[in-house]
Amino acid sequence: MKNIKITLAMAATAAMLAACGGGGSDTPAVVTPAPDTPAVVTPAVTADTLNRTNTPGVYADNERKYMFDSLNQVRGITGVGFLKQNEALDKAAQAHVEYIKMNPGEWSHTEKPDYAGFTGETPADRARHFGYAGYAGESLSGSITAMGAINGLLGVPYHARHLLGDDSDLGTGRVSSGAHTVVTGTNSWNSLQKLAGDQIAMYPCNNIQVNVQDQGNERPNPVVLNGKKDFGYSSMAIVRRGQTLVVDAWELRDAAGNLVPTVVMTGANDTLKYFSNHEAALIPLNALPRTVTTYTSVLNGKNNGVPFEKTCTWRTVAGETVPSN
Repeated sequence: MKNIKITLAMAATAAMLAACGGGGSDTPAVVTPAPDTPAVVTPAVTADTLNRTNTPGVYADNERKYMFDSLNQVRGITGVGFLKQNEALDKAAQAHVEYIKMNPGEWSHTEKPDYAGFTGETPADRARHFGYAGYAGESLSGSITAMGAINGLLGVPYHARHLLGDDSDLGTGRVSSGAHTVVTGTNSWNSLQKLAGDQIAMYPCNNIQVNVQDQGNERPNPVVLNGKKDFGYSSMAIVRRGQTLVVDAWELRDAAGNLVPTVVMTGANDTLKYFSNHEAALIPLNALPRTVTTYTSVLNGKNNGVPFEKTCTWRTVAGETVPSN
């Protein structure tokens, strides 16, 4: 199984986080009491602000439509809210893969002004070039198929955190030479989708079926692996931005109940600083068997200091698939 080239643009995300700070408030709301009754203090309500409307993508290219629809299927099953198709992000995504095709050897998120097809140096620049007013981030895959691109990107931690993150808009691009790009964005910090305060979203979970043929290669390499390649299809856990996810124990077992050797990456031990404190990944140290089977992961931790345990089951499939549960 050949390694699929996958890269991620994260600089815009880091800049946005530094500028805008965290998510919801933990300050309690004070309820004015009736006369002669004691004051009643209730916790602040931290309801979600997720987009619950799943609108299919409109594309002449079925591969681009597959990327859009399948990613939203996964996001819906995972419980992180759907993304809306955005024309400017579609144009930015398509322009960049065409730039890559026109300029062999220029596989990166950065374009050079004097090269053919240039529309902007960074993903955010390219999005602005096509009229998008907000922030934009980008993931790239060299898979031959859109199915391989989406499943492969979701199985590596730095890209999974991007595709399952709290942006609101989505655009896709692809060329037949084997370059696929996914661009997400949001117009403002207030437009970000927020999980409920007590929600723990995990992927893979909820008996979702995924294809693990393309796994174990990511650029940048997950820092906790110390340069090791050919790792296994990874899991993600996410809580509301601004809160802290603490992993006390997280294990993955195969269909026979055998423990799969793994390592955990969080905002605390990701020295590259791509992960924030509300995210964590469980990374198998070796590639998982590329066969049809089932897995179970159990996460024990704390969401902003509140203990929880969450169990996830998921299935691996072979061949073309649309994510479902």
